[in-house]
Amino acid sequence: MAIEIQKSFEINRPVEDVWEFLTTPERVVECLPAAQLTERVDDRNFRGEMGVRLGPIGVTFQGTIQFVTLDVENHEVTMHGEGKDARGSGSVKMEMHSKLTALEGGGTHVDVSQTVNLAGRLASFGRGGIIQNVADFMFGRFTDCVKGKLEG
Repeated sequence: MAIEIQKSFEINRPVEDVWEFLTTPERVVECLPAAQLTERVDDRNFRGEMGVRLGPIGVTFQGTIQFVTLDVENHEVTMHGEGKDARGSGSVKMEMHSKLTALEGGGTHVDVSQTVNLAGRLASFGRGGIIQNVADFMFGRFTDCVKGKLEG
């Protein structure tokens, strides 16, 4: 089951500062609840895990994230991730594209679009809107954390 997620936020920091933060997995993972980076394979490939609660089910995905494109000049990044639930009850694949745009006054606008594909028993939660609610909650916590770290 594929779920499309479109989000954006603004932050009062120069685009270069936000770019550096969002393209450094060790920093990003600090702002993802129940996530950890377990291995840096190389400059574009990483292994990690992330816990997610979907209604009555809590899952921990173990998997990989890869920077597919890193366009420094245009401040655009595309990532691919996939993981499996440690207990074998489902899997997830994700494609995410982010674009940063400088704002007048020195701030940055960030647009994020994702396609998330769930398989296994987790897919049934996508039909009832639970996945969208979880995505909204996690994105809100993520952006609050990023702002807190960058805006001070």
